[in-house]
Amino acid sequence: MAEEQKEQGQQEGGKGGKKKLILLFLLLLILGAAGGGAAYYFLVLKKEKKEEQTVSTNGTENKTVQKPKPPPELEELAKPGIFVPIGDFVVNLADTDVQRFLKVSITVEVLNEKIQNEVNQYMPAIKDAIIDLISSKYYKDIRTPEGRERLKIELLKRLNALLPEGGIKAVYFTSFVVQTM
Repeated sequence: MAEEQKEQGQQEGGKGGKKKLILLFLLLLILGAAGGGAAYYFLVLKKEKKEEQTVSTNGTENKTVQKPKPPPELEELAKPGIFVPIGDFVVNLADTDVQRFLKVSITVEVLNEKIQNEVNQYMPAIKDAIIDLISSKYYKDIRTPEGRERLKIELLKRLNALLPEGGIKAVYFTSFVVQTM
């Protein structure tokens, strides 16, 4: 009789073990889902709410603020411009130790058609300014990406100074090759 009870206990224990395993699995699944939901709430939704709210200078008052509409000048800058090819240039660099030249193709992006017409009207002066600026550069000044970016900024400033209203958004090099002789 004692042996029969022992066998029944083992059979019931086996069934109970499977139930416990299933319950443990379900518990872990629920905890994982809750953790994922909490992470989403705190990392994503809270971040979006913070962007919508602003704290006053004394830090006691929160108020919801809509994002301000950018001024018309910035809206115009955000729109894609008109691309105007300036041309290809072959210019000697200012290096004295070795003779080097730069072959570059330049395109500018302008705000509107009015500026495009001004660029076409001032094209001889624009090309002259480009040649003057590039021929004053040394190879060490333009060999790195940072150096080329500085050259673009200098060209942008100089070309905008030539035009009555400015209006050039960006300068692009469509080819850029330095040759050593």
